[in-house]
Amino acid sequence: MENKLYKTLGDAKCQELSKKSNTLWEMLELSESRKSTQIGGAVLEGIAKDFIREFLPTGFGLKSGLTFDAQNRRASPQIDGIIYGGVALLEFSDVVVVEKEQVKAILEVKSWLDTPDIFGVRSGKSRDSRTGLAYDFKRRTGFLPPGAKYILFTFELHSAYPDAQVTKRLGEICDFYAVILRREPMIERERGKEPWVYNFDNSVARLIEWLRKLS
Repeated sequence: MENKLYKTLGDAKCQELSKKSNTLWEMLELSESRKSTQIGGAVLEGIAKDFIREFLPTGFGLKSGLTFDAQNRRASPQIDGIIYGGVALLEFSDVVVVEKEQVKAILEVKSWLDTPDIFGVRSGKSRDSRTGLAYDFKRRTGFLPPGAKYILFTFELHSAYPDAQVTKRLGEICDFYAVILRREPMIERERGKEPWVYNFDNSVARLIEWLRKLS
């Protein structure tokens, strides 16, 4: 019953988030000025964080910023979203600096993902698995305390690789992935899948469940 509840909620939230994303790009298309992908990305990041805040228990915050590892005297690269407990070391309107030990999860937000992001850029006849998202993951995981999660959140996923390979690779790159909309490749459509799938692999539903049970 609980799994069905979260799946129903996840499916509905994905359609809601997809509509917000589409509205943003349609509005930008109406503009006669030069389109800014940076602005579009910032808005999508805000949409993603508002969604996550809906399910965060009391006592946890979510903002972009930096984590500080006092023991090793290091500051992290810029992070799209940090889920943290307690009081931040520094807090401003949209940005925080928190201690590494306060971090429950870090969030990477992408407007869309494709094959090079997931499987790495092509090098000769193969792909370099150390590139793409794997590189981002490696740069940031050192700033996670034990038990904290690395969450990958994307509005769309496009890859010709089969679903099983995509989910396996995403599971290697991050602790949680949340895919709002997956454009299914021909191989999956020939197996009977719809061209577009919301809440891909029930990933958004699983994220909602984890957030609600965070302690």
